[in-house]
Amino acid sequence: MQEQSIQVFMEYKIAEGKESAYQAWIKGVANELTAMGAENFRWFEALEQPGLFVELFTVPSVEIYERIKDLRRSREHPRFGELANWVHKPLEQINCWAFRDRSATIEY
Repeated sequence: MQEQSIQVFMEYKIAEGKESAYQAWIKGVANELTAMGAENFRWFEALEQPGLFVELFTVPSVEIYERIKDLRRSREHPRFGELANWVHKPLEQINCWAFRDRSATIEY
């Protein structure tokens, strides 16, 4: 049986006054993630909490998810580490979750 793709959610808050620099930076993130095997990158800002951002994308395996999660939380990565300049808490603590789609198991 082929492994189902994994939906990844990354959530973090950008410090007030840092939004412009962050928004210029995020444009390169999708390309970097795509090169690592991610697909369908989406980027959202919360309506009720300005500065709270969520990234959504899919990866083909748990192994790729774990690799991306580790790199996204690393200050050593040349692109991903820059997020530490704008996020409101330590980069190592940004929220990152992986989910498997179970919708097909629901009978309507």
